[in-house]
Amino acid sequence: MKKIFIILICLLIANTAFAGFRSPLKVMKQKYGIHKDAELIKIQSYYADDYLEIKEGRYKDRPVKVDALIHYPKGEGPFPVLIIVHSSGGPSDFMDEWYKYYRKQLKPLLKMGIAVMYLDNFSGRSVINTYASQQHATHWSTYIDAFMALEHLSKDPKINIKKVGISGYSRGGIISLMISEKRLRDAIVSEDLYFAAAQPRSPDCWSIGMFRNPQPIKETKTWMVLGGKDDYTLAKNCVIQGEKIKANGGDIEITVKKGWGHGFLGNWKASYQEEPQTFYNCPPYYTEDDGSWNKEQMDLMIKHGEVKSEEEYHKLFKEDKRLFLVKNWDAYYAEKCIGTGAHEGGNKWGSFRKDYFKFWKENLL
Repeated sequence: MKKIFIILICLLIANTAFAGFRSPLKVMKQKYGIHKDAELIKIQSYYADDYLEIKEGRYKDRPVKVDALIHYPKGEGPFPVLIIVHSSGGPSDFMDEWYKYYRKQLKPLLKMGIAVMYLDNFSGRSVINTYASQQHATHWSTYIDAFMALEHLSKDPKINIKKVGISGYSRGGIISLMISEKRLRDAIVSEDLYFAAAQPRSPDCWSIGMFRNPQPIKETKTWMVLGGKDDYTLAKNCVIQGEKIKANGGDIEITVKKGWGHGFLGNWKASYQEEPQTFYNCPPYYTEDDGSWNKEQMDLMIKHGEVKSEEEYHKLFKEDKRLFLVKNWDAYYAEKCIGTGAHEGGNKWGSFRKDYFKFWKENLL
């Protein structure tokens, strides 16, 4: 069954009371012969609902362990490593029949001498997928996961910590783009740590709270690939975001593939899905330099009577985040800007793989 990746702006507070689910990575390790010698690990991470919670260090009050499966090439190392992150479909994507490229890249990367880590952002948070809502595993939480995985790898003598890459699409593409943000890195791990390379595909750059004024880590080489016919997460919004990153000193290349849509590496012919919710007709959601939400969101909430003034908006944001997010979501419904339906799939792995492996060869080896 084809996966539906629904991106919602409403980032409600995650519940930390659960012990977590059994990660599909355990089954993945057992099912495929090449995975028998792979290592299952637990990585210390945290929950966060927005950048301000990270900036002020409050995320440390909400710990969680996330799962990962790492494969080392033959030899002693130290090896470069590629972290692969999943989409809203969750870690079961790694074994899904419709996403064979997740597995098809493993042997070639190992043969090149690059270790591979599959990162599970969901199971430790008792989440299977976030098709209908991102609230149970917020994007900010998964940004933390990426940097905590990087810190974990920095203590592994078999890994060359200066040669770590990350890649994913849709939700995973958002993570792969945001790891080049200096403010996030500096708030979570040592300033000596950074990703050498990132390859995000089809992220949402409009309704997900990216920094309006990005401050890129200059050591990170990013190649962002977008679908020119993507009617789920529009390419034009990420082109604008990418140009901002470049203008602020980021090392980023932006490629828009003519005729390609969302989830273009999925091994099925692109088809229309009725279920996806789209937000590109809604006001944008950005994070400002001070950690607050942008004026467009404030204006939306005032317009629909969810708050009466700018003062009330900022007061509610600081004092009652749960109520703030509910009111923000109610304003979206009142605006009637949420669309439905988008095309997904494309079966483009065969025409993409050569450039994909070339990128890692040039930037990790």
